[in-house]
Amino acid sequence: MAGGSVATAAEILNVTPSAVSHALGRLRTQLDDPLFVRVGGKMQPTETAMRLAEDLGPVLQGLRRALKPQDTFDPATSNRLFRIALHSSPAFMARTTALILKEAPNVMIDWVRIKPINRTDLADGLIDLMQVGGPAHLGDGIEVVDLAPFTFFSFVRKKHPAAKNWSAETAEQYRYLQVAVEDQHGIKPIETEHRQRDRPRTVGGKVQDFSLVGPMLAATDFIATQPSAAMEENWKQYDLEVLEPVAAPTNFPHRFAWSARNNSDPANTWLRELVIEAYSTHQDEITRQFSEVAIPLSG
Repeated sequence: MAGGSVATAAEILNVTPSAVSHALGRLRTQLDDPLFVRVGGKMQPTETAMRLAEDLGPVLQGLRRALKPQDTFDPATSNRLFRIALHSSPAFMARTTALILKEAPNVMIDWVRIKPINRTDLADGLIDLMQVGGPAHLGDGIEVVDLAPFTFFSFVRKKHPAAKNWSAETAEQYRYLQVAVEDQHGIKPIETEHRQRDRPRTVGGKVQDFSLVGPMLAATDFIATQPSAAMEENWKQYDLEVLEPVAAPTNFPHRFAWSARNNSDPANTWLRELVIEAYSTHQDEITRQFSEVAIPLSG
């Protein structure tokens, strides 16, 4: 129908004219219709052929699209929207957004707040990449990659009295600030470590986001024990003292997760490789900086 002749059809299909003639012969037998007849030196379709072409054309086009090799992802020209669920870390988010836009200037990055519902959206492919802390089971249909466990440090305001003689006994005199992360389902790993080490801790305040830790510490005598990767901006902006923690997890799991349905998607692969590598570098570097300046625990 498209080529108007056996020879043109053979050229389009990249087969011999004889193969097209044999295939046409089989169709004629199966459908009990000549399908094409020669009129005035040209092959003309019968009514049956015209009807089949009208009905089957969209089906064949759909098959071509489904079987076509997947297009490669070109960051330089893509305008795709990417959603990344990450615990608040403004400095890292800003640097990583700039890094993404350097390679893909037309994409849009939506940094999504971590919430329990995110896991359903992740499995459905509505979120491209999500940071996951803790041992929680993520369910079927989700792929993960493990990163190095979080390293925890304690933080206090500059010239905090506890920093002059930092010890477990000194820490007991002050209350702690807690970040009430929504996806931990009541699990408080730092509190667990304090109980196991028999080092009492009293919580004096709670905030819902890591970005609030800095201003709260700067204005109070609270102590906050947090993962290093979440505290870069707080530390620099509020000139916090870094302390070796009285009690903190030493092997707290940390992962990035994505939908299994996006596992082979070139765009998603590009995104997660870039973000995961950037986060690993960020975590290693800020942990090194904190380790160099942390006041050791005496006693």
